[in-house]
Amino acid sequence: MSDNLYSHREGQNNQRFDELASTLRQFRNTVDDIQSNVQQENSMLNLLNDNFGRMMLSVKRTSGELRTVMNRNSSLTKTVGVILIFFFVVWMLYKLR
Repeated sequence: MSDNLYSHREGQNNQRFDELASTLRQFRNTVDDIQSNVQQENSMLNLLNDNFGRMMLSVKRTSGELRTVMNRNSSLTKTVGVILIFFFVVWMLYKLR
């Protein structure tokens, strides 16, 4: 009887170990998936950071060039400003209708 009970307990333990191993495999797969997703997102963020850095340098350079042109031609700057304001007012009036 004790051999039968021992083999029954042994079978239960083996089944529990198999269930535990299966759960552990699922956790490992989940962790691997999460790690892969995090690495992909980090690469995307690094790429975006590089792109925004380049864009910021371009905006700084362009704004510096625009400031230089505006300082050289103040009458042209005033004329362009008045035209832009006029078009903005006309556009706003058109949108309000």
